[in-house]
Amino acid sequence: MKVFLRILFIFVFIFAGIFVFFHPAKTETNILRAVFSDNSADETLVKLSGRYSAKINVLVEAAAPEDAENTAAEFYNNVDKSTFDIEDYDVVKTLENFKTYQKNLLSTHTALLLEKGDYGNVTGEAFVRLYDPLGFMLLPLNEDPFLLFSDYVKSFGEGKGSEFSYNDKFYKIISLEVKNDTALSPDILNGKIKKLVELQENLSKDDTKIFLTGTPIHSYYASSRSMTEINIICILSSLFIIAIAYFYFRNLKLLLPIAVSLSAGMLSGFLAASIVFKSIHVLTFVFSTTLIGICIDYSLHYFIEKDLSKIFKSLTVSMLTTVSAFAVLLCSGVELLRQISVFTMMGLLCVYSIVVLFYPLLKFDYTPRKINFVMDEKFKKILAAVVILVSIAGMFFVKFNDDIRNMYVPSKKLLAAEKLFASVTGGNEKTSFAVVEGNNIEEILQKEEWIARNLQDVNYQALSKFIPSEKQQKKNFELRKNLYKNSLESYAVFLSPAEKKKLLNENPPYDFLKFDKNSPFADFLIGENASVMVLYDFNSPEIINRNGGKYVDVRKDISDKIGGCRRMCTRMLIPVFVIVWILLSIIYKPKTAVKILTPSVLACGFSIGLLGLTGQEINLFHILALFLIIGFGLDYSVFRAGCKKDSSDSVLLSCATTVFSFLLLAFTSFKLISSLGFILSVGLTVSYLTSMLFNYDKNVKEPQR
Repeated sequence: MKVFLRILFIFVFIFAGIFVFFHPAKTETNILRAVFSDNSADETLVKLSGRYSAKINVLVEAAAPEDAENTAAEFYNNVDKSTFDIEDYDVVKTLENFKTYQKNLLSTHTALLLEKGDYGNVTGEAFVRLYDPLGFMLLPLNEDPFLLFSDYVKSFGEGKGSEFSYNDKFYKIISLEVKNDTALSPDILNGKIKKLVELQENLSKDDTKIFLTGTPIHSYYASSRSMTEINIICILSSLFIIAIAYFYFRNLKLLLPIAVSLSAGMLSGFLAASIVFKSIHVLTFVFSTTLIGICIDYSLHYFIEKDLSKIFKSLTVSMLTTVSAFAVLLCSGVELLRQISVFTMMGLLCVYSIVVLFYPLLKFDYTPRKINFVMDEKFKKILAAVVILVSIAGMFFVKFNDDIRNMYVPSKKLLAAEKLFASVTGGNEKTSFAVVEGNNIEEILQKEEWIARNLQDVNYQALSKFIPSEKQQKKNFELRKNLYKNSLESYAVFLSPAEKKKLLNENPPYDFLKFDKNSPFADFLIGENASVMVLYDFNSPEIINRNGGKYVDVRKDISDKIGGCRRMCTRMLIPVFVIVWILLSIIYKPKTAVKILTPSVLACGFSIGLLGLTGQEINLFHILALFLIIGFGLDYSVFRAGCKKDSSDSVLLSCATTVFSFLLLAFTSFKLISSLGFILSVGLTVSYLTSMLFNYDKNVKEPQR
């Protein structure tokens, strides 16, 4: 039977490897993809949160405007045009096309005044534009005496083109749009961005500096740091294992089967995740390095006992409880945790299978040292008192934080660049969105215009602000003509009678300004039948929902979703404890099951209590870590309860390797992973120590294999 299982294991492993080789999964580096799946609701949030997710903003700072211009030109000339589409914020290039349709174009503000017949205000504003020494005239007065086209263009926003001045410095902005074929390949994109960073460093000198901002830049630095941290964690964990083999087992030959099992576990986890998911997030690889600490437990238990029959039941129960803990993450609704779940479960199953099927074939001569770590009764009482006291006292200081910004903290360098860009461009306002859906562009534009009429003085950007609907353009022409009939004679004294007559006798338009998918305004579309209106400092969502749109406050909505997941997971804790107790009661006795489960309960309580007492805000990932504490922490009690021979050494070494791996994660730069690492290292330490508080019933019948 074992021979058959070995052959089957090898066959499945090779088949999975061949499948993944021909159907490789992509590596995902987008930070938000760590949290959200690709369903429609999540996809909308991800798209909106990455409103400019494919854009890189290049901010050139200099002491003189010509220096900023020259450096920006040099940067532009060295950018790979096959990778990036390059544009700036200057709308001058589109004005010539707009002028053709100027009779159909009015700002929303002016159109609303004319609809009310408020010609007095329109005329007064026209006088202000006419005599404003800092104003601008885009058309001759005999074509546009009220400067309505200038008013329309000015309504686009307060931007000054691509050149800015701020705090006695001069700035030039270039916007790089990542082309689709590159954006779909994170590995290629990271390589291209690396060259941009090198170009940034080469051109930043003296009083001229270049700053890079945008989602692709954050993804590049986050993934680069993550890969560096993976290598460091792997090296330190491996050195820790070597130290155990040398000082405890006194036989470095044991490192070979341990290395093989760990490598196979990591590879099988990767293969499983590649088969289940279209892409694997880079943070999944970061977390997967903890397999080094988790999977080595099985090898340690085997090499210490040297007899599989003595530990088979405990090994199997340990694997089942740990896999069950990770299986719960499949229901978390968090994409990263689902990937970690599949990756780790398959890695654990693989290592367990190797230990059970192949380790008995090994023949090594070694004599392990004995540690015999014991705890006296006085220390047990103190430990129990401290754990219970911290658990209870900390609950009074618990605070929750579901803010999406709590998940990722950029480096000081990137954060400073983002703040500078916002200050220079005036982008410090709160930003929210209105998603508008329609069967075609015309319907979308009409719905946007309906919403815009109710926004009052709110600053916004939308496709309809630049490209009015055909219906509105027809109406604009009539509104303009009514204005001429009512006020042209008294207002435009600077025009000749012939010029006035020509304006009054203009024919209705036969052609209209139309949307072009290749125009820069295409960014407002987030799908074939949906557009997005960008709202600044807007706090009345009922206006959007009432007028045919869907209001989205990205940060709030994402935080609400994370908060919902946290509350759901918190409610699942008691059922999980009950299910685990029932499972253990079937395998052991109910009383023994309570003893096995109690250390995990105490560890969970202590971990949350410690966070509360130390003033750390609890997030979703702290709660999810409790499920892992249950799964991992049960191992220590399971081996104490199930092994016939004293198992203190194997449990101690298992705890040490696991806690060491998670402790390393606590120092990673990504807040999500460091949260898990900290609470798991604390929780598992407490699980180990409190597992020594009980005397377990070891007279349990071993199952037949």
